[in-house]
Amino acid sequence: MITQVGSVTIYVHDQDRAKQFYTEKLGFELHMDVPLYPGATARWLAVAPPGAATEVVLMTLDEHSMHHKETLGKTQAMIFTVHDMDATIAELTARGVRFTMEPDTQPWGTWTLVEDSEGNQLMLVEPTPM
Repeated sequence: MITQVGSVTIYVHDQDRAKQFYTEKLGFELHMDVPLYPGATARWLAVAPPGAATEVVLMTLDEHSMHHKETLGKTQAMIFTVHDMDATIAELTARGVRFTMEPDTQPWGTWTLVEDSEGNQLMLVEPTPM
């Protein structure tokens, strides 16, 4: 039986640069950083927001994932939930995170986009209370 979403992948050019961005700028925790297999230069690099069950794997492209090349540096199909958009924007701006749009409030919540170290666009959403 499936019990949860274990991980999602964001493709990156540089795993070290991405690791620094996600841990230092976004405040994620490092869950794992190990070679994909003995002798590999690419790593299984997993980070997550504090207390989150689902990890974000920061993965470089290889011969098995080249079909994802077109998504690198574009808007990702990934949404990070925030509880206070104004406070989150202030905190991330102070850390040097680049926002690519002003927050937009819709019936389902307030959202904005940030750009990671690799040019990927990530959506932040403060859901409207139900």
